[in-house]
Amino acid sequence: MDLFLFISVIVGMTFIFLYFVMNFDLKKKKLEVEEKKLELEKKKLELEEAEEVGEGKL
Repeated sequence: MDLFLFISVIVGMTFIFLYFVMNFDLKKKKLEVEEKKLELEKKKLELEEAEEVGEGKL
């Protein structure tokens, strides 16, 4: 009975640890995606500005 309780506690602690690790990894990936979106938005704005300048010269 004591062995069963010990194993149950270890398994429970493992699942809790995995939950926190996966949660941290998910937050990190969300930040990376957000940074990529910002980079794309900046590039898009730069292209629009370059097009406006190009049209102004014509």
